[in-house]
Amino acid sequence: MKTTSYGQPIALVNGGIPSQGDESGLDLAQVLGALRRRAILVIGITAAVMVAAGLKGSLDVPSYQAQFELLIQPNTAESDVISSLPEALTGRPPQAQGVTPDLLKILGSPKILLPVVKRFKMQYPNACEQFSDSGLSTVPLGESPNDSCYKSITSKLAVTVVGKDSNIIQVTYEGLKPQQVKSFLDLTAKAYLDYSLQSRQLDIRKGIEFVEGKLPDLQQQVQSLQGELQALRQGNDIIDPEVKGSQLSGQVGDFKQQQLETQVQLEQAAALSGDLQGQLAGRSPEVAASSALSENPRYQSLLNRMIELDGKIAEATTVYTEETPDLQVLREERNNLVSLLERESQQVQREVAGKIRELEVRDRSLTAKLGSLNSEVRQLAGVSRSFTDVQRELQIATEALNQLLAKRQAQEIDIAQREIPWELITPTTLPQPFDSSMTRNLALGAILGLLLSTGAALAMNRLADVIYTAEELKRLIKLPLLGIIPHNEASGGGAPIINLAPVLQPVGAGNVREFNGGKNNGKVRRQYYEADPFAESFRSLYANIRLLNTDVPIQSLVVSSAMPGEGKSTVSVYLAQAAAAMGQRVLLVDTDLRCPRVHEYVGLPNKGGLIDVLAGQMDLKGAIQRSLVEPNLFVLTAGAVPPDPTRLLSSQRMHHLMMQVNNNFDLVIYDAPPLLGFADAHLMATHTQGVILVSQLGRLKRSLGEQALEQLRVSNIPVLGMVIQSTEVH
Repeated sequence: MKTTSYGQPIALVNGGIPSQGDESGLDLAQVLGALRRRAILVIGITAAVMVAAGLKGSLDVPSYQAQFELLIQPNTAESDVISSLPEALTGRPPQAQGVTPDLLKILGSPKILLPVVKRFKMQYPNACEQFSDSGLSTVPLGESPNDSCYKSITSKLAVTVVGKDSNIIQVTYEGLKPQQVKSFLDLTAKAYLDYSLQSRQLDIRKGIEFVEGKLPDLQQQVQSLQGELQALRQGNDIIDPEVKGSQLSGQVGDFKQQQLETQVQLEQAAALSGDLQGQLAGRSPEVAASSALSENPRYQSLLNRMIELDGKIAEATTVYTEETPDLQVLREERNNLVSLLERESQQVQREVAGKIRELEVRDRSLTAKLGSLNSEVRQLAGVSRSFTDVQRELQIATEALNQLLAKRQAQEIDIAQREIPWELITPTTLPQPFDSSMTRNLALGAILGLLLSTGAALAMNRLADVIYTAEELKRLIKLPLLGIIPHNEASGGGAPIINLAPVLQPVGAGNVREFNGGKNNGKVRRQYYEADPFAESFRSLYANIRLLNTDVPIQSLVVSSAMPGEGKSTVSVYLAQAAAAMGQRVLLVDTDLRCPRVHEYVGLPNKGGLIDVLAGQMDLKGAIQRSLVEPNLFVLTAGAVPPDPTRLLSSQRMHHLMMQVNNNFDLVIYDAPPLLGFADAHLMATHTQGVILVSQLGRLKRSLGEQALEQLRVSNIPVLGMVIQSTEVH
């Protein structure tokens, strides 16, 4: 039979076997899944460890615990002075608020606790014998921070801070005798209060020394800065640079405005002069139309007289001849007016030129003045910067000097006081039985039990070598996922499935139900779709197979699995009936000749089948049976189990049979034996268009899956994809 090459089926060339990195890693989902599957083991180990820890805690000797609380005043005299000064003068960063780790270390150091242990031993001479090996000791215990008594007593003392950034510490002590617990805490509280007073007095003295050391330098610095400020004022003849700067800025603005106005007037005068020269060039004065001439009253008076005279001449020419004396007198008078107009226009030109020279002189004067003012402004900027720097430093130094003087007076008063700076806000409480051993043992037992049980569950999960999740299977078998088949009660018990119609019923009106709501007397009607997930999974599976290649549909395929019991026959039967229900003529062939079961699933007799056809004892048409529940589904059962199935499946008669049924049916499905241990599926797949690999979660072992993939890769058999069978109820 001729097979068609598909782009979707995979030949498993360098891609089917997972890398080492894929196997070695465990993600959170895998860990949680392993714990869920081994829940009984986890609970059992955890409970056993907790019971053992509880028994150990019940055998421990009971102890007593008491505590007291101190309010710590972290600010010392020296730190008060330093915190009030600017950081630039002290050169030290700001002090942290709250109880510092250094203070906690001091409170637990031998400097404070060794005298406490000595006084405690004087009250209870036998207190240290419980920590020695034999109860007797020839070495004075508690006399050194390195002996066992001191270490044992102080190891039961805990100094902690109550809350973040808090000034309250809590001191807790645990012992076997309540009287000794309270006495030791009382001695410790007194030692802490004495330390606070001594530390306070020492800090005050250091603060006074600090102030006395800083005062001369600050006084000299203030005097030096005052001298610099005075020199700046006298050298530049100014009192306040800001006032002087404001005055200069105002003057510069005024002069710039005047210069701008002068330049505008100069441009207007130059334009007027040019226009006047253009009007008078080659023209009579009486026809010139310059604005400078129109604004000159003398010129306008002469021009008006000429216009009047021209009118008289015009009237006279209508009455007299040119030789008439009256007309000649008028013309003579007109010539005189023309001469006067020419002289007047020349005078206007001289006036405009004079105005231009005057404006140019004024512009140069303003430019020089602005240059002088800008020079003063630049000089003042440098002086102002120096003045500001000196004034700022003087202000800082003066404030620091005043603060130091005030602190010195306050410290002189504090040095004479004996008030304890720390406060015992909660005295030593009555010792109470402390069942920390039982609680601690149970908590540690629970943690240890969870760790041990988790490790055991993961180890068993790794040793089982079984794939439980679809994600693990997809990482191992890098094939297209054609479908995930949910768990189905009817198919999971191993009983024969005869009537498949209730499961794979067609989607139609029977699957759409009406829901009558409780409102409006049942008038509210809603519809919803009811679908069986198990049936829909096979419809989706067949749809995905059809979509692998829309140009050349798949007509024959082999359904197999890596190992027995993964549900390949179930998938074959349901897939065949789903395809038949969707209008395809489907032939289901049982080629698992070693363990045939298709006839049990479909409820047909196995009197004659594939073996009889290959042996020539029955024709193909007579061996094919029609399904009782689906008219488009035809089944070719296996028949009697032969002694050598591989020989029959690899024969030419089998090849001819496969070509014949492929021409008569839309889809032929071969239910083949498992891949591992048998060559039947490989022989069948070479004459079909590909293999569908069925894998069941919780059953397939990783190593067997890898072997099956390696065999497919070596055989170069196209694989259409994989189908996952779930073992859980969805």
